[in-house]
Amino acid sequence: MIKFFWGVLFCVLVSTKWVQADNHLQDINIDESFKTAVKLVEKKQYIDAVDIFNVLAEQEIPEAQFNLSLMLFNGLGAPKNFRQALVWSWKAHLNKHEAARSQVTEILDKVTPELRSDVANKLITELTGLAKKGDAEAALKLGITFINLMVEPDYASAYVWLSIAQAYGIEEASALLSDVTEQLAIEEVLIKQDEASKLFTEINK
Repeated sequence: MIKFFWGVLFCVLVSTKWVQADNHLQDINIDESFKTAVKLVEKKQYIDAVDIFNVLAEQEIPEAQFNLSLMLFNGLGAPKNFRQALVWSWKAHLNKHEAARSQVTEILDKVTPELRSDVANKLITELTGLAKKGDAEAALKLGITFINLMVEPDYASAYVWLSIAQAYGIEEASALLSDVTEQLAIEEVLIKQDEASKLFTEINK
Protein backbone atom coordinates (compact mmCIF):
# COMPACT_ATOMS: atom_id res chain seq x y z
CA MET A 1 0.00 0.00 0.00
CA ILE A 2 1.32 3.43 -0.90
CA LYS A 3 0.42 6.47 1.18
CA PHE A 4 1.31 9.88 -0.11
CA PHE A 5 0.40 13.53 -0.09
CA TRP A 6 0.42 14.92 -3.61
CA GLY A 7 -0.10 18.66 -3.98
CA VAL A 8 -0.43 20.91 -6.98
CA LEU A 9 -1.58 24.50 -6.99
CA PHE A 10 -4.76 24.55 -9.04
CA CYS A 11 -5.37 28.14 -10.19
CA VAL A 12 -8.58 28.91 -12.02
CA LEU A 13 -9.85 32.42 -12.62
CA VAL A 14 -9.70 34.08 -9.19
CA SER A 15 -9.82 30.91 -7.10
CA THR A 16 -6.87 28.92 -5.81
CA LYS A 17 -7.25 25.46 -4.33
CA TRP A 18 -4.98 22.57 -3.55
CA VAL A 19 -5.59 19.34 -5.38
CA GLN A 20 -4.38 16.61 -3.08
CA ALA A 21 -4.53 12.95 -2.23
CA ASP A 22 -4.18 11.24 1.11
CA ASN A 23 -4.56 7.80 2.62
CA HIS A 24 -7.96 7.22 1.04
CA LEU A 25 -5.87 6.03 -1.91
CA GLN A 26 -4.92 2.61 -0.63
CA ASP A 27 -4.41 0.70 -3.87
CA ILE A 28 -1.24 1.11 -5.91
CA ASN A 29 -3.18 1.27 -9.20
CA ILE A 30 -5.44 3.97 -7.82
CA ASP A 31 -2.40 5.84 -6.48
CA GLU A 32 -0.72 5.79 -9.86
CA SER A 33 -3.88 6.76 -11.71
CA PHE A 34 -4.38 9.72 -9.39
CA LYS A 35 -0.77 10.83 -9.83
CA THR A 36 -1.19 10.62 -13.58
CA ALA A 37 -4.32 12.76 -13.46
CA VAL A 38 -2.62 15.41 -11.36
CA LYS A 39 0.32 15.52 -13.77
CA LEU A 40 -2.14 15.95 -16.63
CA VAL A 41 -3.68 18.92 -14.83
CA GLU A 42 -0.21 20.43 -14.42
CA LYS A 43 0.33 20.00 -18.17
CA LYS A 44 -3.11 21.50 -18.87
CA GLN A 45 -4.26 18.26 -20.48
CA TYR A 46 -7.60 18.70 -18.81
CA ILE A 47 -9.75 16.36 -20.91
CA ASP A 48 -7.55 13.37 -20.10
CA ALA A 49 -7.40 14.41 -16.43
CA VAL A 50 -11.20 14.56 -16.22
CA ASP A 51 -11.46 11.09 -17.74
CA ILE A 52 -9.20 9.64 -15.04
CA PHE A 53 -10.78 11.57 -12.18
CA ASN A 54 -14.20 10.41 -13.35
CA VAL A 55 -13.18 6.74 -13.23
CA LEU A 56 -11.71 7.18 -9.74
CA ALA A 57 -14.69 9.22 -8.57
CA GLU A 58 -17.01 6.37 -9.53
CA GLN A 59 -14.90 4.18 -7.23
CA GLU A 60 -15.75 6.50 -4.31
CA ILE A 61 -12.28 8.06 -4.07
CA PRO A 62 -13.01 11.40 -2.35
CA GLU A 63 -9.94 13.20 -3.69
CA ALA A 64 -10.95 12.33 -7.24
CA GLN A 65 -14.55 13.34 -6.55
CA PHE A 66 -13.39 16.69 -5.21
CA ASN A 67 -11.02 17.33 -8.12
CA LEU A 68 -13.66 16.33 -10.67
CA SER A 69 -16.06 18.77 -9.02
CA LEU A 70 -13.49 21.55 -9.26
CA MET A 71 -12.88 20.92 -12.93
CA LEU A 72 -16.57 20.75 -13.80
CA PHE A 73 -17.26 23.87 -11.75
CA ASN A 74 -14.55 25.80 -13.58
CA GLY A 75 -15.10 24.32 -17.03
CA LEU A 76 -11.79 22.55 -17.46
CA GLY A 77 -11.74 19.28 -19.40
CA ALA A 78 -15.50 19.60 -19.91
CA PRO A 79 -17.95 22.49 -20.20
CA LYS A 80 -18.99 24.09 -16.91
CA ASN A 81 -21.65 22.02 -15.20
CA PHE A 82 -22.75 23.21 -11.79
CA ARG A 83 -25.16 20.29 -11.40
CA GLN A 84 -22.48 17.64 -11.76
CA ALA A 85 -20.02 19.74 -9.79
CA LEU A 86 -22.50 19.72 -6.90
CA VAL A 87 -23.03 15.96 -7.19
CA TRP A 88 -19.33 15.21 -6.95
CA SER A 89 -18.50 17.77 -4.29
CA TRP A 90 -21.33 16.43 -2.13
CA LYS A 91 -20.14 12.86 -2.60
CA ALA A 92 -16.62 13.97 -1.68
CA HIS A 93 -18.03 15.63 1.43
CA LEU A 94 -19.89 12.47 2.40
CA ASN A 95 -16.62 10.58 1.92
CA LYS A 96 -14.83 12.91 4.37
CA HIS A 97 -12.83 15.14 2.03
CA GLU A 98 -11.95 18.11 4.23
CA ALA A 99 -12.25 20.82 1.56
CA ALA A 100 -15.41 19.52 -0.09
CA ARG A 101 -17.92 21.23 2.21
CA SER A 102 -16.64 24.68 1.29
CA GLN A 103 -16.82 23.71 -2.39
CA VAL A 104 -20.44 22.63 -1.87
CA THR A 105 -21.22 26.00 -0.31
CA GLU A 106 -19.61 27.84 -3.22
CA ILE A 107 -21.66 25.89 -5.74
CA LEU A 108 -24.91 26.33 -3.80
CA ASP A 109 -24.38 30.09 -3.90
CA LYS A 110 -24.59 29.90 -7.70
CA VAL A 111 -27.45 27.49 -8.33
CA THR A 112 -31.21 27.63 -7.98
CA PRO A 113 -33.16 25.92 -5.19
CA GLU A 114 -34.75 23.75 -7.89
CA LEU A 115 -31.38 22.43 -9.04
CA ARG A 116 -30.29 21.85 -5.46
CA SER A 117 -33.50 19.92 -4.77
CA ASP A 118 -33.13 17.86 -7.93
CA VAL A 119 -29.55 16.89 -7.08
CA ALA A 120 -30.53 16.04 -3.51
CA ASN A 121 -33.41 13.85 -4.61
CA LYS A 122 -31.30 11.96 -7.15
CA LEU A 123 -28.57 11.33 -4.59
CA ILE A 124 -31.17 10.21 -2.07
CA THR A 125 -32.56 7.71 -4.59
CA GLU A 126 -29.05 6.38 -5.25
CA LEU A 127 -28.15 6.13 -1.57
CA THR A 128 -31.48 4.55 -0.65
CA GLY A 129 -30.83 1.76 -3.11
CA LEU A 130 -27.47 1.08 -1.47
CA ALA A 131 -28.80 1.36 2.07
CA LYS A 132 -31.60 -1.09 1.37
CA LYS A 133 -28.93 -3.59 0.30
CA GLY A 134 -27.35 -3.33 3.75
CA ASP A 135 -24.75 -0.60 3.13
CA ALA A 136 -24.38 0.94 6.59
CA GLU A 137 -22.39 3.95 5.36
CA ALA A 138 -25.13 4.72 2.84
CA ALA A 139 -27.62 4.92 5.71
CA LEU A 140 -25.43 7.52 7.42
CA LYS A 141 -24.96 9.42 4.17
CA LEU A 142 -28.72 9.45 3.66
CA GLY A 143 -29.25 11.01 7.06
CA ILE A 144 -26.67 13.70 6.35
CA THR A 145 -28.14 14.41 2.92
CA PHE A 146 -31.68 14.73 4.26
CA ILE A 147 -30.43 17.27 6.80
CA ASN A 148 -27.88 19.31 4.89
CA LEU A 149 -28.50 19.11 1.15
CA MET A 150 -32.27 19.34 0.91
CA VAL A 151 -33.55 22.89 0.43
CA GLU A 152 -35.70 22.29 3.51
CA PRO A 153 -34.24 19.67 5.87
CA ASP A 154 -36.28 16.47 6.10
CA TYR A 155 -35.65 15.62 9.74
CA ALA A 156 -38.20 12.81 9.85
CA SER A 157 -36.53 10.86 7.03
CA ALA A 158 -33.11 11.65 8.48
CA TYR A 159 -34.24 10.20 11.81
CA VAL A 160 -35.11 6.87 10.20
CA TRP A 161 -31.80 6.45 8.40
CA LEU A 162 -29.64 7.76 11.20
CA SER A 163 -31.38 5.31 13.54
CA ILE A 164 -30.45 2.51 11.15
CA ALA A 165 -26.86 3.76 10.86
CA GLN A 166 -26.61 3.90 14.65
CA ALA A 167 -27.96 0.37 14.88
CA TYR A 168 -25.05 -0.73 12.68
CA GLY A 169 -22.71 0.83 15.21
CA ILE A 170 -21.69 3.96 13.30
CA GLU A 171 -20.74 6.38 16.05
CA GLU A 172 -21.13 9.52 13.94
CA ALA A 173 -24.83 8.76 13.58
CA SER A 174 -25.49 9.10 17.32
CA ALA A 175 -24.72 12.81 17.66
CA LEU A 176 -26.61 13.59 14.47
CA LEU A 177 -29.58 11.57 15.66
CA SER A 178 -29.62 13.51 18.91
CA ASP A 179 -29.72 16.80 17.02
CA VAL A 180 -32.46 15.59 14.69
CA THR A 181 -34.58 14.37 17.60
CA GLU A 182 -34.73 17.93 18.92
CA GLN A 183 -36.38 19.02 15.66
CA LEU A 184 -39.25 16.55 15.94
CA ALA A 185 -42.28 16.22 18.17
CA ILE A 186 -42.26 13.13 20.37
CA GLU A 187 -45.26 11.74 18.48
CA GLU A 188 -43.31 11.84 15.23
CA VAL A 189 -40.21 10.38 16.88
CA LEU A 190 -42.22 7.36 18.00
CA ILE A 191 -43.66 6.85 14.53
CA LYS A 192 -40.21 7.07 12.94
CA GLN A 193 -38.74 4.67 15.49
CA ASP A 194 -41.27 2.05 14.43
CA GLU A 195 -40.53 2.78 10.77
CA ALA A 196 -36.79 2.45 11.33
CA SER A 197 -37.20 -0.83 13.22
CA LYS A 198 -39.35 -2.32 10.48
CA LEU A 199 -36.99 -1.19 7.72
CA PHE A 200 -33.90 -2.41 9.59
CA THR A 201 -35.48 -5.85 9.98
CA GLU A 202 -36.40 -6.01 6.31
CA ILE A 203 -32.88 -5.02 5.24
CA ASN A 204 -31.18 -7.55 7.48
CA LYS A 205 -33.50 -10.56 7.32
